[in-house]
Amino acid sequence: MKKSQFISIYNTEVITLKKIIIVLLVLFAISLDKNIVKAGDYLAYQDIEFVSFGNKFISQFNEEDYKKYYKKLGKRRFFGWRTFTVFESIKVKYDKETMYILENTGTSPIEQIYSIKTEESVKKQYSVSGNIGLSAKGDVKGFKLGLEDNIKGSITANTLKKEDEKFEVKLDVDPNTRVIVMIKGEGKITNGVAKYYRFFKNVKKGGWEVFVVTTEYFSLVKEPIDE
Repeated sequence: MKKSQFISIYNTEVITLKKIIIVLLVLFAISLDKNIVKAGDYLAYQDIEFVSFGNKFISQFNEEDYKKYYKKLGKRRFFGWRTFTVFESIKVKYDKETMYILENTGTSPIEQIYSIKTEESVKKQYSVSGNIGLSAKGDVKGFKLGLEDNIKGSITANTLKKEDEKFEVKLDVDPNTRVIVMIKGEGKITNGVAKYYRFFKNVKKGGWEVFVVTTEYFSLVKEPIDE
C-alpha cells in the first residue's frame, strides 16, 4: 500500500471516529437533559425554603414524581397543552444575598455609615425542566408557546419592577460584635407538569414553576463574634 493511500484511509477512519464520538455526545446530552432544570435566579439565592413541610421545587422532583403527575394530565390533545398543578401559591422565605459584614474585634465601639442602593428587581421568575422552553423578549420573561395561559390558579404578579433607591444606614458596632446586612424576602411558588401536543403527538413535556416575590427587604443583624 502506498503511503498516500494509507494516509487517506487513516484520515477517513479518523473522520468517521469523530462523527461517531459527536453522535454519542449528542445522544448523551439529550439523555442528560431529560429533567435538567433551567432555573430562575431564585434557586441560586443563598437560601430559599418552604415555610410548610411536604412541598417541593421542580428541581427536587424525581422520576417517580414525574410519572405520578403525568398520569394526572388526562388524554392527549389534538393541539396544545395539558397541565397539572402540583403545588399552588405555597409560601417560601429566602435570604437573597449578604450585602455587607462588619466585625469589631477591638475594645471600643465602631460607628460607620453604610450606603445602600436598591436596584431594579424582577418580581416574577420562571423555571422549567425537560424540553419545555423559556422565552425572553426584552424585560419580559415567561414560558414559550403560551403555557402560562393554560396554568390553573392565579399567578398574578407583574414581571417588572421595583424603582431604584439609595439611602444611608448608621451602624453602631460594639466590641466583639458582628453586623450583617442582608436582602431577605418572602414569596410564593406555584409549579406542576405539562405536555404539549401537535396532531395528538406529544412533542414537549416537563415541569414548570413560577416564583412570585411578595415582599423583599434589607435585614440588619447584630450578633456576637464566636470565640
